[in-house]
Amino acid sequence: MAKVLGRQDSSRAGERLTVLVADDHPVYRDGLAREFLREPGFELVASVSGGHEALEAIRRIRPRVAILDLRLPDLDGMAVLEAVEAERLPTGVVVLSAFGDSATVYDAFSRGARAFLLKASTSGEIFEAVRTVARGESVIPIAFQTGLTREIQSRRALVDRPLLSPREVQVLRLVAEGRSASEIGDELSLTVATVKSHLQRIYEKLEVSDRAAAVAVAMRRGLLR
Repeated sequence: MAKVLGRQDSSRAGERLTVLVADDHPVYRDGLAREFLREPGFELVASVSGGHEALEAIRRIRPRVAILDLRLPDLDGMAVLEAVEAERLPTGVVVLSAFGDSATVYDAFSRGARAFLLKASTSGEIFEAVRTVARGESVIPIAFQTGLTREIQSRRALVDRPLLSPREVQVLRLVAEGRSASEIGDELSLTVATVKSHLQRIYEKLEVSDRAAAVAVAMRRGLLR
């Protein structure tokens, strides 16, 4: 259920920061909403329980900051983040989640989050994160920084890892020359069965179904030089 607390646009709110809260847990959501209603300098413009409600309110009200749980019904928080980023909406998003594993933190920031806090955070920490995001800055708590760095390094290693093994490249080069499986086997001292096994793995990695397509894709990606 959504509670829209006014039709104010952030551009008319003076120095008060307009805030939206989106969380499907009513006790937590209502408690956080009350904190913002009591805190000077903030204007709570909406309190919603679902992802579609959150996105619609962000589009319509355009609060300065949205506080977003990731586990929302009907449209999860990651999808809301992607939509806000894709539509270039002016709202900065603070993710407030019960889960803070490095992969989740990485995915949230990669989709446009400006801050990531755990639900165990104090109201003071949440207020400060909202103020920071409203200034156009980001918040990454120290507790997440080591894990986030490792996650970035791990994903970079996957990107940098060669798509095809050296042997698969050798096989594909000979395929590009028009060699048969038997000829490739003779050239590389492999059995025909082994050559076919290499070819099957090449097809799977390049997401193709035949030799011609494998060569074409490999050439476009610069795998055959």
